[in-house]
Amino acid sequence: MIKKYIVFDRDGTIINYKPYLHNPKDVKLMPGIKELLNNFLLHSNKLFLHTNQSGISRGFFSKKDVINCNTKMINLLGFDNNIFERICIASELNISKHSYRKPSPLFGNEIIKKFKIEKTDLFYIGDNLSDLETASKIGCQAFGVENPKLNQDISNNQYGFKTFKNLMELNKFLYG
Repeated sequence: MIKKYIVFDRDGTIINYKPYLHNPKDVKLMPGIKELLNNFLLHSNKLFLHTNQSGISRGFFSKKDVINCNTKMINLLGFDNNIFERICIASELNISKHSYRKPSPLFGNEIIKKFKIEKTDLFYIGDNLSDLETASKIGCQAFGVENPKLNQDISNNQYGFKTFKNLMELNKFLYG
């Protein structure tokens, strides 16, 4: 039986943050991510990926570049190529009613509807306040992974979600 549906941010959560990442050679995994994902999979959770990639709309790189970086990330993880049930690449610059750009709740609400789940069974994990704000707008749970270089205020978030210094702390909290 499926226990939880977990939506991961990509940059700064699964892989090292690099502004406007578009070259697969620059993809590097965050410490502890393999162990965390392995525990989620061992406990029959369903995983999703939700990544803001405004560099597409800005003309810095193509959607194919993002897909190539995602493929490299999945290969580095060493799990099945279908580790993520769905991947949402939000290429928009601005948030609108029809935008997937976080903090838009659109992608999370689609997961709830498609998989016929309760909001309490959906979790967002990310390193940016927009990840936590997305979860808040959906009405689901979230865990923040602090990243002082990217977002200093995630540990003081107004949403009340638990934050962790790194993925190893999150893994320890969830699985002992």
